[in-house]
Amino acid sequence: MAHWRSIGGITTIAPGATAYWEYSYPPNGRDVGVTVAAPNAQQGQINVEYFVVGQGVVQRQTGIDEGGTAIHYTVRIKNLGTIGFGYNLNIGDWQ
Repeated sequence: MAHWRSIGGITTIAPGATAYWEYSYPPNGRDVGVTVAAPNAQQGQINVEYFVVGQGVVQRQTGIDEGGTAIHYTVRIKNLGTIGFGYNLNIGDWQ
């Protein structure tokens, strides 16, 4: 299993908010099979729960020169705490 740490720009999520992420693998949205994404906390917070609401896969149409269909992986992260926090993603895959 490959494990990729600290993927994407650091963003802040407000209390009660749900953030949507979409990521893909080069070149051109390669299908790597099963992937798992989780929040990667960038600051110490006590009693803040980061909740993965759902993970998914979506096919996107690419240009004719790029080969047709690209696979994009999705994840929704919810902040169940009472304060905002900064994070990006940790991603694991079985490629």
